[in-house]
Amino acid sequence: MRHALCLSLFLITLVSPQAKAAEKHASEIGFQVLQSKRAIEQSPICTNGCVFLSAWDFDGTILKGDASEGLIENSKTIYPGLSQKSIEAGYSSVYTKHDFQKFWKEYEEMDKTQGHIPAYTYLAKILKGSRSAEVKKFAANYYAHVLTPYYFRSSVEIFHQLRQNGITPYIISAAPHVFVSSAGPTLSIDESHIFGIDVAASPDGTLTDRVVEPIPYAEGKAQRLAMIVHQEQARSKKPVYVLAAFGNSYHTDSNFLHWTLAQKFPAGKPVAVMINGGIAPREYSGKFTEVTQTAVLGN
Repeated sequence: MRHALCLSLFLITLVSPQAKAAEKHASEIGFQVLQSKRAIEQSPICTNGCVFLSAWDFDGTILKGDASEGLIENSKTIYPGLSQKSIEAGYSSVYTKHDFQKFWKEYEEMDKTQGHIPAYTYLAKILKGSRSAEVKKFAANYYAHVLTPYYFRSSVEIFHQLRQNGITPYIISAAPHVFVSSAGPTLSIDESHIFGIDVAASPDGTLTDRVVEPIPYAEGKAQRLAMIVHQEQARSKKPVYVLAAFGNSYHTDSNFLHWTLAQKFPAGKPVAVMINGGIAPREYSGKFTEVTQTAVLGN
């Protein structure tokens, strides 16, 4: 019932005459992807059917801002992140409910001195000792009641358009899995199609600090996407094509966008979209479809 309600609310928001329209590129990208799908379907390789996928980053790609870190604009906190909210709710065994500022200082220092992977995995590790189901329920409530209005309208429109036309979405994020997987109901996507930085859990569902490979950051995102394709091929016994991939960061998303473009299609061509990515590094100049998005569901 809750799942159906969330989807209904999304559809009402999207078609409301008062709602701000998605940017022009949304329909253009959707048309391009569906054109490739039709071309492949007409090729001999799909005589017995094919499986079509889309691959998405989450933070900065679907959500404006970062679900773990929050969103700050002009020195003003638009919304606090789930790392802060989970610490304050008592879900961290490393920090007390009043230690967010201490955490944030140590997290930023770790990111600066050790690099992104140690810092990003730390976001998941500090939840050690909490029950996975409890954290997911807490996070799902935050997505539903706080974060959903900050979803990019164009991303949501493309996401649903592709799915409604037989293209199955997967989300691959460098956020803690226990957080990002909880966004599923807001997009009507099953948790099994969402991958974040995961840690092992004990038999009773208690989170540990043992990180599960591959870590979905940079090359790890491409590795995860290749695994998804392999699993879909094994399940369906059909050719599998990732028709489109969407990211927002050259340092975290370029690898899986490049992987998508490197596929060999019998017809048509894959699409790789960089959203609000800024100036492309020289090695990626001109490789991706670069777009700017500002409109969110809440405006």
